[in-house]
Amino acid sequence: MSAAARSYVAAFLEDSMGLIHQSLDPTSIPSELVDGLTAAMRGSPESATPAPVLEDDIIRFLADVEAETLGRSGFFVRKARWPRDARFAVCITHDVDNVHRSITHLLKRADRFSFSDVVLALIGLRSLYNNIDLISDLEARHGIRSSFYFLSKNYDLSALARTARRLVGSGWEVGLHGDFGTHDSAEAMEDAVTRLSSAFGSRPVGLREHYLQFDYGKTWEIAQSSGFIYDSTVGNRDSLGFRLGLCTPFHPPDSGWKQMKMVELPLVLMDTTLWGYLRRSEDEGEKDFLNLLDQVNRVNGLMTLLWHQESLRMKGGRIYPRLLASLAGRDCYVATGERIARWWVERGSPLVADGASVRVDGAPEGMVLTFKTTGEKALVVEGGVLSSSTAGRAVTASGGFLKVRVG
Repeated sequence: MSAAARSYVAAFLEDSMGLIHQSLDPTSIPSELVDGLTAAMRGSPESATPAPVLEDDIIRFLADVEAETLGRSGFFVRKARWPRDARFAVCITHDVDNVHRSITHLLKRADRFSFSDVVLALIGLRSLYNNIDLISDLEARHGIRSSFYFLSKNYDLSALARTARRLVGSGWEVGLHGDFGTHDSAEAMEDAVTRLSSAFGSRPVGLREHYLQFDYGKTWEIAQSSGFIYDSTVGNRDSLGFRLGLCTPFHPPDSGWKQMKMVELPLVLMDTTLWGYLRRSEDEGEKDFLNLLDQVNRVNGLMTLLWHQESLRMKGGRIYPRLLASLAGRDCYVATGERIARWWVERGSPLVADGASVRVDGAPEGMVLTFKTTGEKALVVEGGVLSSSTAGRAVTASGGFLKVRVG
């Protein structure tokens, strides 16, 4: 393995685990972990794993790092992954493939809908394929905001401009659902971005490719050069599980193993996987969602869910309100893709050690540092609030400069 690839893995792990900046020696990282992560970044996994296996490997490595650091320094500190040390995070997304279908199409697919919905659609009192307002109303009742990704040329964007502006003005995100060919062509991508930007009046910062098309050697670099701060394409169409063995955000590598600025939010579950590919019943599909949610919770990860907006009134897709309700009372941070990606970048502000002190310049509000010490050592805090947590003692940043002295 090249030195550049090992350095990328060291930076990846420091970012993922929230460790002190440049505290990992790239040569000390187990070769199996280096090989697993570098293979994932180049798209080598042949199929999804039922569990986030690389997250499990990272957790085991973290335990070794913690034990070694405690023995050597007398204290161990790391940045929590999520604001205010939430147990896990959820990013809900909706691809907007269609907003209208002909009556002929509706009649051919009438068995997907309830009888009353079909009747109301036929007499013009209900749209079955444009559920954007219905979804956002449902989410608002739960205090949830999500991301909608629009195609740039499959429907009249000007007719959706008011809806898009309302979404953005109320805290939802409007991103780009890449057209066929944008995943491997910078020119096609720029054309799509221009069309969407012109119609909606703002340039998208979030991307999901259509049909989850992805080229590991091209798509990330095209997305970054096109100004996206994140992508959320890497996932599965026809199977359940974790495409890369990961379920936390990360900065992908470029061709020379340098970390990109943009962030990947791995996709964990797509609704059409349940109904279109696996032919699940609604109860089975809900159980699959909850099982994956538990897996993500177990590793302190990110549950990225894709629920097509046009599926909301269809058999299968109509369980969406039940999934929203299942998040109530859970210790999770729920946000749009843009907010998750920006948090990950802000959280990346270096944690710097200076003897028995650590500091973060530009710590975002809600960032938490967790401490473990040998013996009863005092923590003197500047720019944050000290409390206890399940992981030990915790310091929550007020926002800005944060410094903690261990003594």
